[in-house]
Amino acid sequence: MGVNQTTFFMKPHGDENNYILSVTGVSKFFGSITALRGVDLNIRVGEIHALLGENGAGKTTLVNILYGLYRPDAGSIKVFGNEVRINSPKDAISYGIVLVQQHPMLIDKMTVSENLSIGLRSLGYLKSPNSVKEVIKEYSIRYGISVDPDITVSNLSFSERQEVELVRALMLNAQLLMLDEPTTMLTSYERKKLFSVLRKLKDEGKSVLLITHKVMEATEISDWITVLRKGEVTASRPTNKYTLDELVKLVVSDAGVFNGVRSVKFDYNVVKSQSPEVLSIKDLIVVNDVGGVAVRGFSLAVKSGEIIGIAGVSGNGQKELSEAIAGLRKVVDGRIVICGQDLTNKGPKDRVKAGLAYIPEERLKYGVVGDMSVAENYILKSYGQYSGFGLINMRKVIEDVNESIESFNIITRGPLEKVKALSGGNIQKLIVARELRSNPKVILAHNPTLGLDLRSAALVRELFLKAKADGAGILLISEDLDEVITLSDKIAVMYKGSITYEINKNEASRDVLERAMLGLLNV
Repeated sequence: MGVNQTTFFMKPHGDENNYILSVTGVSKFFGSITALRGVDLNIRVGEIHALLGENGAGKTTLVNILYGLYRPDAGSIKVFGNEVRINSPKDAISYGIVLVQQHPMLIDKMTVSENLSIGLRSLGYLKSPNSVKEVIKEYSIRYGISVDPDITVSNLSFSERQEVELVRALMLNAQLLMLDEPTTMLTSYERKKLFSVLRKLKDEGKSVLLITHKVMEATEISDWITVLRKGEVTASRPTNKYTLDELVKLVVSDAGVFNGVRSVKFDYNVVKSQSPEVLSIKDLIVVNDVGGVAVRGFSLAVKSGEIIGIAGVSGNGQKELSEAIAGLRKVVDGRIVICGQDLTNKGPKDRVKAGLAYIPEERLKYGVVGDMSVAENYILKSYGQYSGFGLINMRKVIEDVNESIESFNIITRGPLEKVKALSGGNIQKLIVARELRSNPKVILAHNPTLGLDLRSAALVRELFLKAKADGAGILLISEDLDEVITLSDKIAVMYKGSITYEINKNEASRDVLERAMLGLLNV
């Protein structure tokens, strides 16, 4: 039953002079697609404000407007009550508005201090690597941001890279810090650490706009929540004026998803003892980009109709492991066998032929080609099915792509739109749709619901369970411990490149798993 929408709003909170940012009636159109329609947003000084919504709700579009990457087609923006035009990130920064993007934009082969020095210089701020080091030391004491300024970025975990971006924002004297899905790849410990920094910034009178699709996260950290759905604001009021159930309904608006869970009809708890092994990894040794051993003596087997979950803090060899299994990284020693074929150090094409589907962690690097269309990316691994006499049957391609766009709720202007124009969550849905369409025998999924909203994450997990029921073996590598516990038959913890703890799902303790992930089981 519907609720009168006018009850979802409250009057602007506080005197207008106390707003660091006021957005009124902002709209944005991409051809026939409405990305934003008449959006109002008011952020007060010293406030943590959550912008909550599903993938494709318009959150990133709004942030891109506020950061000068897009221009609005209608509406106004005020900073401290004065109307402004933001035509570039440099304009935004001049008003004290700084964005920390979902994917840190750093140069892997440079040190932290070199990256920050170059990034600031490009914006007209002259900072030498040595002066940057001093600032990092200061922030380490002040905010608990402990990044080594002399370490090469390629050796940093995702959360450490994010801290580097956070230091950059603070060095730019951010008064309104915008964070786009900042906890997507963080463990619970890392998330708490980030939230501690945000609360300290709030105490100093700075404002934070947290862009997220996670309801629990928004209620945990924010003072005020604005809900965005299909480009329109559906609710905006203090966090304590919402109930959790109400927020989920406002965000998702789908009776099939409640509290982020879909009803699953598959019997997936029993793995037959006689099921064949579809993936066997034996004594694997793999090195990282700088020659250090990232995976050491790793052994694991996945059976048909089974999900093995690998839990661990980012940076413990998961990336190198998944790339080695997918054929993207050389194996120093050990064996990888897929459906009975020894494919150690064979290429990705051989693994696809053997029945491997791969959902990579780095979707922009390994999952898609940004300058190609949605349709072209969709058939990257199966163009032979659509071709004859050297020609591709585009009518059939478009038909199949449109079916997946609808099934997976991929927000796009159509099959011919370039993938780089899609949001991260929609790119992820495209990759999952492509990989699962071929009924694979083995699914290697690395953070498969990364950046997905409640509805989309639930759909992907349901599809994994269906694939399992159909006989696929799934190796799930995820920093989302809840996801690992929910889906896996068996759980293995990866720490410093090796499996240090294994347990059946029905015997798993979250507390013990978290201790194992931090290497504290025997401490």
